Amino acid sequence: QMRTAAGAGAVAMQVERIVKIAIMEYNSAMRAEDPARWLKYFTDNVERHSPYSTQQGMQAFADYYAWEFENFEASWATKRMIISGSVGAVEFEWDAVHKPSGTPVKVDMVAVVELASSGKFQSINFYYGTAEHADYFASAPGAK
Repeated sequence: QMRTAAGAGAVAMQVERIVKIAIMEYNSAMRAEDPARWLKYFTDNVERHSPYSTQQGMQAFADYYAWEFENFEASWATKRMIISGSVGAVEFEWDAVHKPSGTPVKVDMVAVVELASSGKFQSINFYYGTAEHADYFASAPGAK
């Protein structure tokens, strides 16, 4: 039983490590204006959901992040993380500037990610309040 518990802990530790690395890469990719550096952490059949838009498959996912990187200068600051098996929940602040208007945008979010057996993320779901941000995301690819 000790080995089983250690094995389960090892999976969570690996997921936590991959999540931390991917978040650092998002921030680095955003500074470099190179979404491909972020996209490499996701499977070809990735699903992304947020209050404003949904994307399924790498092409739609890549189109969304091309739009996000073009319209925002942002960083992701993690507050805390909970990992259970291959799923992680990350509470974070998305601190951005809307490039077209120069308006600062701060959003407290939770991202829930699920790791596939390939070691890449197969889904990412964002949860956040929508009342004050609709204008910025209305033109996002896959907008609802």
